[in-house]
This record gives sequence, C-alpha cells and structure tokens, in this order.
Amino acid sequence: MPKFFKTDIASGADLKVFVTDIRSDADAVIFETSDQWAATEKLIWCYTDIQGEADKIVCFTGSQWDADLVVFKTDVQSDVAWMNSGKEGLL
Repeated sequence: MPKFFKTDIASGADLKVFVTDIRSDADAVIFETSDQWAATEKLIWCYTDIQGEADKIVCFTGSQWDADLVVFKTDVQSDVAWMNSGKEGLL
C-alpha cells in the first residue's frame, strides 16, 4: 500500500491534505502507522523519510479550501473509511 513523504512545499506535492477535527467534514478517515507492513490499505498511512521510496508526496495545509483531500485521523485501525468515495482516485 502507499507510503507517503511529507513536504512543506505545496507545489512539490502530489496531494495537498487538510486534517480536520470534525469527522463529518472529512473525505476520508485515516489511520497513521510507523510500521510499513501494517499499512495494508490506502487509508492506513505510513510515512517514509526517503522521497524516492514514496508512492505519494503530501503537503499538509492549514486550510480546508487549499486541500485536495480532507482527512480525519483515527486511533482505531479498523475505523478507516471513505466518507466521500469520489475522492478515492486521489490515492
């Protein structure tokens, strides 16, 4: 499944992401892990420090209106879900 590289440069990102505190505002509910083997599906995100290993480069934005994808982070891996299935193609 995809590994992500975080960048602070929006123009260098494949995907601009905003993290919301309101689940109903999210396009997707994601779970973050540091174990790449636990990232078994698109909504379980694992990050790499090596840009060449990444499947997607993401930039976290401070505004929902600047984002391609709005996510809500969950602490429960089985809670991941698409809230807006129209955005699935972004990952």
